[in-house]
Amino acid sequence: MLELLLSNFPFLQSKKTFSDRFIELFQEANEINIATGYISTDALTELNRIVELNHKNIKLIVGMHYFEGMTKVQYNATMNLGTYLLNQSLGNVFIADKLRFHGKIYTFHQRKASVYAGIIGSSNLDGILKNHNNYEADIFFNDPRILNQADETIDNLISTACIPIQDWHPNNFLKNKIDLDKYEGVKKCSSDEMRGIRYTDTVFELPIKPYEHAPHSNINAYFGKGRENKRGFIQPRHWYEVELIVPKSITDDSMYPKAKKSDEENIITVYTDDNWKFKCKISGDYSKNFRSCNDLKILGKWIKGRLENNAALEIGKPVTEEVLKKYGRNSIEMRGTADPSVWFLDFSSPNEGKDES
Repeated sequence: MLELLLSNFPFLQSKKTFSDRFIELFQEANEINIATGYISTDALTELNRIVELNHKNIKLIVGMHYFEGMTKVQYNATMNLGTYLLNQSLGNVFIADKLRFHGKIYTFHQRKASVYAGIIGSSNLDGILKNHNNYEADIFFNDPRILNQADETIDNLISTACIPIQDWHPNNFLKNKIDLDKYEGVKKCSSDEMRGIRYTDTVFELPIKPYEHAPHSNINAYFGKGRENKRGFIQPRHWYEVELIVPKSITDDSMYPKAKKSDEENIITVYTDDNWKFKCKISGDYSKNFRSCNDLKILGKWIKGRLENNAALEIGKPVTEEVLKKYGRNSIEMRGTADPSVWFLDFSSPNEGKDES
């Protein structure tokens, strides 16, 4: 059997995506072997949490970063996943250091059985994420001959062309940056556009509730209970999935944007101190919920990414009072503009940018 897997875009709808098929096969398998060209912090952290919640064996090859480099945040996420797998006797992460491996191969094994399914195509590990913004094409297959060849290719790469992540110690790292334009509806603004914003005197400080006060929600939603299906598989909350719960003392203010009804959202446009522009929504009782539109990861990436870049937050660890203290800020300034549907968010910090190595 062969099946074409295509990304879902508004004007190009697909019956089955890489992410859909990957999760289906992941649930059925007890061992998954992956060889990919590139990884991201988002995908590695997602995979790490899925493994933690569902106890799967993983062998992962990262094919291009040894030669092209990676950021310190990416390296930490890669090391975290590899160390967890190794310590739990569930596998490891391997870095291709003898050749540039640009392929994408995924094979799936079941208990007491050899490899039974596979995917080959254009999707790097980022393809496991929902709302991945590249248009990818992949093939699902279950032909035994091709499956064995694909699986043997991964094993041969590990034995002849790779080293365990624990044995790779880069001398330097690529500079990390907050890259939000991969998300739909996010724009990097020019200096001229930012200078054109007319501010008012209306200012709110939106508190970031740390782990000590909200261990499984708000900025720490990642540690909340995942979504469990009828088969017992748990789909975790994403690392960058964030929703701010704004206190009633702020939302009661007549100038604060209000949800139209308790179950209807009010959409606002936000500009940020680092020149991003995206839409957020105000919803819930007393207009208490503040989140990014279309994808909760947009706001979360903007907040957590800056904590990570400043070495205040370690991938996979909770945002605690100490993390916010190290960053130098525990709230986001929300400033009004001449347009009541447009707001400015400031999460700059006196300590920001001191550790980007």
